[in-house]
Amino acid sequence: MKRRIISLVLAGSMLISVASCSILDPTEATTAPEETTEPSIEETEPTETYDPNSIMGFNMIENGDFADKNHTWGTYFEGGEADLKVNADGELQLDIKKEGTVNWANQVFYDGFSIYKDCKYEIQFDCHSTIERDVEYRIQINGKDYHPYHIETLKIGPEVQHFDFIFTMEEDSDPAPRLCLNMGKFKDAPDHEAHSVMFDNFDLRCIDDTAYLEAGSVQYPAINLNQIGYLPNASKVAVLNGDAIGTKASVIDVSTGSAVYEGDVAASEFNNGTGRDEARFDFSSVTAPGTYKVVAGDEESFEFVIADNVYDDAFKATLRMFYLQRCGVELTDDLAGDFAHPGCHAEEATVYGTDTKIDVSGGWHDAGDYGRYVVSGAKAAADLMLAYSLYPSAFDDALNIPESGNGIPDVLDEVRFELEWLLKMQNEEGGVYHKVTCANFPGFVMPEEETEELIVTPVSTTATGDFAAVMAMAANIYSGIDNDFGAKCLEAAVKAYEYLDSHPNIEGTSNPDGIVTGEYPDSGDADERAWAYAELFKATGDAKYDDAFCALIGSGIPCASDLGWQGVGAYAGYAYLSSTVAKGKFYDAVLASFMSGLADVEAATAGDAYNSSLTEYPWGSNMSIANNGMYVILYDRISGGNAGDECARDQLNYLLGTNGLGYCFLSGFGTVSPEQPHHRPSQAQGKAMPGMIAGGPDQNLEDPYAANVFADTAPALCYADNDQAYSLNEITIYWNSPVVFLFAYVSSQG
Repeated sequence: MKRRIISLVLAGSMLISVASCSILDPTEATTAPEETTEPSIEETEPTETYDPNSIMGFNMIENGDFADKNHTWGTYFEGGEADLKVNADGELQLDIKKEGTVNWANQVFYDGFSIYKDCKYEIQFDCHSTIERDVEYRIQINGKDYHPYHIETLKIGPEVQHFDFIFTMEEDSDPAPRLCLNMGKFKDAPDHEAHSVMFDNFDLRCIDDTAYLEAGSVQYPAINLNQIGYLPNASKVAVLNGDAIGTKASVIDVSTGSAVYEGDVAASEFNNGTGRDEARFDFSSVTAPGTYKVVAGDEESFEFVIADNVYDDAFKATLRMFYLQRCGVELTDDLAGDFAHPGCHAEEATVYGTDTKIDVSGGWHDAGDYGRYVVSGAKAAADLMLAYSLYPSAFDDALNIPESGNGIPDVLDEVRFELEWLLKMQNEEGGVYHKVTCANFPGFVMPEEETEELIVTPVSTTATGDFAAVMAMAANIYSGIDNDFGAKCLEAAVKAYEYLDSHPNIEGTSNPDGIVTGEYPDSGDADERAWAYAELFKATGDAKYDDAFCALIGSGIPCASDLGWQGVGAYAGYAYLSSTVAKGKFYDAVLASFMSGLADVEAATAGDAYNSSLTEYPWGSNMSIANNGMYVILYDRISGGNAGDECARDQLNYLLGTNGLGYCFLSGFGTVSPEQPHHRPSQAQGKAMPGMIAGGPDQNLEDPYAANVFADTAPALCYADNDQAYSLNEITIYWNSPVVFLFAYVSSQG
């Protein structure tokens, strides 16, 4: 029998217990009982009793003897270099080629187990090396400051040694720690030439679980809705599950305690996304401003507001997030509050593989780290410019940023801050460097505390294409506001186009050796080129850009629903179709391609109780939700219709609480929102920066925390508010940007 038991606490006191760690059947026990005389027939009780509530009696490291060469151990390198394999003797072997300069330069690690507060554990393993050296063993938190729960330095050599340690987990339970073996350069240790280190017979088990308390079953809110609230005339739907499902539900005015509406609950249906029955309660007829809650049986929802200005603060915070992510400048106390900091990353950066240093200060920190990446920054800037170009009345000059009051809408001041940085990333040939980061991710510190060398990675054709596109967009947007700046952007876009024209093959989208920060890889650059050509055609009407665009589209580049950083086809399609200077030769074909994604979005939305536009939940699913809302509105702008209105609003409702988890994914808003995002300023300050959209459910479980906690969990419920869960709870500028677009849309349309 095998099973796993894991518990974690989510924000809002929602407790989850999930199947996780292998437990051996007593018949598989590796320790034989003591020899005794042959038992009499009456002695029928087994010598070992299986306790399904115990966390003892099993090895938490699967395949610890490496009998199966398909192991699940991983490696991390920071300046080191090594190869990992299972050798002919059935040992895990690390062949170290380069020792590095820090003790974790070469690290072997294992994930997939849990340790519980006040429980006692024993770990055993064998180790030897082809040389005399030190190895650091540690079981650590896999995030934050990576501090150890238990640590030992081992002195090893050619003779096999058996190590056996016992420790008590003195901190809070951790459902996803990491077992690490560090084999880099230790302080005061001699330099070592190439060598190998071998491990075998890992056994980690709980030997005293007296303090262990098994958590209860999963608890989610029984009534989920938009926790911020609704515009008076908007559709309003609460989704009920569990004990809330009945025939009737009511809307209660919180100020009076009286019901203002009672209505029928629709018949429940099974939801594949959440793995449970759910029912919808429509209370759109409630339009009077006020604070309300929905009650169904003994269950009640979080409170919400109905008002004309219900989204004003959330909209402002979502846009101000970009100011709080600014790099290279001081963020002052009066504007940034708890997230104020001195200027950061202002020194010149080294162009990878050269001695050349260039000024690439400015721009936005991309996500939870302090890297600045062209492809993601271009997507974010494009979304903000599209929002302004379509709904200018939604924006003002009072966002409380340094440029406020200068007579220019603050959204354009903020975008320009990014564009000025992008201009610095273009080289003399017109190519655009892919990113600027340090060689490794920093610790969980404020931005000014990351002081390692800045490195600009080589030019990539994806960055160059995205750069050309947003610069051409900016030429249109800033025309009449700052003509000189608009002209500068167009000149840079043309120069980037010329680089693409002379470099027909994809290049530069992978991390070069020694760089381990975010890669933003891509397998093709045709969609980035198409976007560049379409925006240049829209900005100039020049037929050569139409010709270049049509040549790509004719080869099968789609222009439907892809508004990410890796796939940008829908940006290309919208730019081409919305050109007013000239109508493109392939207009009808591009229109057919552009609208081809609508059916899937509409079908998913109609088929889900929460009107989620997804049937699968990838990394950054909340971006996909917001992008889909943006996509249907862009199609409406081309078609002149209004078919996408409800779908777009539904996607915003999902993000703000109408989802299976009962989370408002916008930090600082709603009743339950992310409090522990994977975001270094928030982690350094011990509080979540307001106005950030969390990544959301990821059914692919792409970090150790998620993989250990959410095995066998329904796709739309694979989310935790935990800063170790970077695939679920990180933030990015390009997850915020389409939400700014949605807020601009609903704020301007009412």
